Amino acid sequence: MTTLTPNSNDYLFKSIMTVLIVDDAEADRITYMRYLQGDQNHRYRFLEAETIEEGLALWRSQNPDIVLLDYALPDGDGLEILQAMRTENLMGKLETIMLTGQGNDELAVKAMRLGAADYLVKGELTAISLCTRVGQVCDRIHINRQLKRSQEQELLIAQISLKIRKYLELEDVLSVIVQEVRAFLNADRTVIYQFNPDFSGMVVAESVLPPWEACFHKQLSDEHFPETMGGAYREGRVFVAPDVYQANLSECHLQLLEQFHIRASLIVPILQNQDHNNRLWGLLCAYQCFEPRHWEEVDIRLLQQLSVQLAIALQQAELYRSLQVTNNLLSKEIQDRLQAEIELLQSNALLEMRVAERTAALYQSQQEFLSLAENSPNIIGRLDRQMRYLYINSAIEKLTGIPAQAFIGKTGREMGIPEENLALQEAAVTKLLETGNSQSYEIGYLLPTSKEREYYRVYIVPEYNHDGEITTMLIIFQDITPNKLKEIAVQEINQRWQSLLDNVRLIVVGLTAQGLVEYVNPFFLEITGYKFAEVIGQDWFYNFLPQIDQEKLKQTFIDALANDAIFNNFPRYYQNPIITRAGEERMIAWNNTPLRNPNNKIIGTISIGEDITDKLKVDKIKGEFISIVSHELRTPLSSIRGALGLLASGVLDEKPDTAKHMLNIAVADTERLVRLVNDILDLERLESSRITLNRHWYDVTELCEQALKTMQTLTTDHQIQIVSNVPSLQIWCDRDRLVQTIVNLLSNAIKFSPPHSEVRFDVYSTTQDILFKISDQGRGIPENSLESVFERFHQVDASDSRQKGGTGLGLAICRSIIQQHGGKIWAESVLSQGSTFSFTIPHHLG
Repeated sequence: MTTLTPNSNDYLFKSIMTVLIVDDAEADRITYMRYLQGDQNHRYRFLEAETIEEGLALWRSQNPDIVLLDYALPDGDGLEILQAMRTENLMGKLETIMLTGQGNDELAVKAMRLGAADYLVKGELTAISLCTRVGQVCDRIHINRQLKRSQEQELLIAQISLKIRKYLELEDVLSVIVQEVRAFLNADRTVIYQFNPDFSGMVVAESVLPPWEACFHKQLSDEHFPETMGGAYREGRVFVAPDVYQANLSECHLQLLEQFHIRASLIVPILQNQDHNNRLWGLLCAYQCFEPRHWEEVDIRLLQQLSVQLAIALQQAELYRSLQVTNNLLSKEIQDRLQAEIELLQSNALLEMRVAERTAALYQSQQEFLSLAENSPNIIGRLDRQMRYLYINSAIEKLTGIPAQAFIGKTGREMGIPEENLALQEAAVTKLLETGNSQSYEIGYLLPTSKEREYYRVYIVPEYNHDGEITTMLIIFQDITPNKLKEIAVQEINQRWQSLLDNVRLIVVGLTAQGLVEYVNPFFLEITGYKFAEVIGQDWFYNFLPQIDQEKLKQTFIDALANDAIFNNFPRYYQNPIITRAGEERMIAWNNTPLRNPNNKIIGTISIGEDITDKLKVDKIKGEFISIVSHELRTPLSSIRGALGLLASGVLDEKPDTAKHMLNIAVADTERLVRLVNDILDLERLESSRITLNRHWYDVTELCEQALKTMQTLTTDHQIQIVSNVPSLQIWCDRDRLVQTIVNLLSNAIKFSPPHSEVRFDVYSTTQDILFKISDQGRGIPENSLESVFERFHQVDASDSRQKGGTGLGLAICRSIIQQHGGKIWAESVLSQGSTFSFTIPHHLG
């Protein structure tokens, strides 16, 4: 029978009782079985034996519930079986009804004493009496079994309850329940199934006997639990199926059961009470495999009670989990706090250790600082913001003669430090406090004992507190006297060298190894007309040398500076021209010196040059002058020598006229030599400024009349008329030199004028000076000779010197005289029409 029943006691499952019939009469055995099979209240199955031996064998092997024992058997009487059962202590396990052929009270008493439950007489036996007596035994057996079962069940529930209390983990509780239930019910498989919200679910606990396949953790879909069954389970109804094939299950459900060979099942819902409502948590299932099984009421109650225990276990597990979570949280919090406390303690210990280490290190550092400070040759101190000394080492005593301790708490002014040094210190401290940057400056200090001056570089370094504020300042006086004295000496040397370079009348040029200009002195700029910025950094060879051989000279220079061997063969003294800013070529005599770095490598040159351009011109003029003078002297001397030679030889003794003519020639050439020498000496004295002009105020008319009188004879000889226009003007001059100039110019005009022509002599007064003009009507002067006629021994025609009797120095002397007076002289001429020589004498204002 298969049914889904609510939790009630109305339905009673009857179990099948096994009846062993020991009777050698087969007809009687058949009768007994027929009678008992007719009993509607009990179910039986039968074992049959004909002899005592067969009965005992079946007794021992089949363990029947009831024995119907015939007294008279072929191998003995029934009392022997009872005796054997008693001997084997099997009486508590069965109920025996003795059957005899006739009534015998003595025999009944014996059977009852040996454990028989009842006694029946075969002759009086009816179906009713047999069913009644066997049914009573069955009922008693059943009641005993139920009682025992109930006791065992109570014990089992008590044990499970204890285990539930023992095991806090739900998995452990479920495992215990399925194992105990399977053992108690002697079932093949017990499982606990847990539902999901969608009615699918999973087997969460299982106990199964071999060889049946386990289904632990098997997932089941919701189609195995249709709403009809699910709703019944939620109502707490029990599903009892002695035979699943008779239980009207769905095909899907039946296939699932067949998969695990399940033939009978007993299922009770597990309900959880939540907020006064029952929630279906899962199912507690007991299965019998392979064959049907009739589930007894005690089994159902057991599972129901266990489902209640399971619900308790679930709540307990939830509480445990909740408690466990709480405990875990609390434990974690406690652990975190403990860890935090440990870390705090460790931190404190570490901090204390670090403080101790830092304190020791600070103390060590202070000791080292004090040791260094006290042994330092420098003066080391610490100032507060008011520049009071908080500390100063003993080196201060060497400088001031005052012990260091006397400075503590006092300022430098209070200690008599020179005011000029204090002003520098106060300015540096003010800037340090404004900017936060370290300051340094130099001071000089006159030692009070030796009166020697020492020099110090002073460093002031800010010191901050924890708030980043400057509270103190470290001040260090570093003795730089040796270096400072060297620096001063170097500066003085540099100044001297710079003064020398700036004022020397020699060119100084510094070149890099690449031929770039890195220094020129002012004289170079003066000579060339360049500005300093136009020269520095320029290529010397391409900018200041003639274009010819620029590339070759530069390459030679670079090669020489790159190789000492080549440089040693490089000429140290040489001459070459440079080009000025105006494009003029100046010849320079150079002296080159290499510049070397500390590794003795040539890094450039310094060249000193002398401008020899004018010297070369003077040498050229000197050579030309000597050549001209030699020529001018040799000509009359040859004439004199020739004339005197003829006279000395006596050749002209017989020719007195010729001899006299020779003497006249010698006299005339002698006079010419005298004039020439006088003119040379006169010009040399004028140009060398060895003649001092004797200047006074004169009337121009008077001076000109004197000159005209001097020229009177010459004008007569040459048949020239001088037309003069000379106003009366006051002039500041050297009378003799000015008359000499006018006579010279008038003499030239007369000599180069054709006979019966005029020479004009005009004098004008202009704003700045007095202008003298002497004009002739001679052959004139080519334009290219207008300037050169004033040079020494220059003649437009070389024959003029001999024909006109001049020395070639007259105009040069005139120019020198006029220039000595501050005036100018020049010539103007038109060929074949005549020439005009003019000169000016400035008005004298003082």
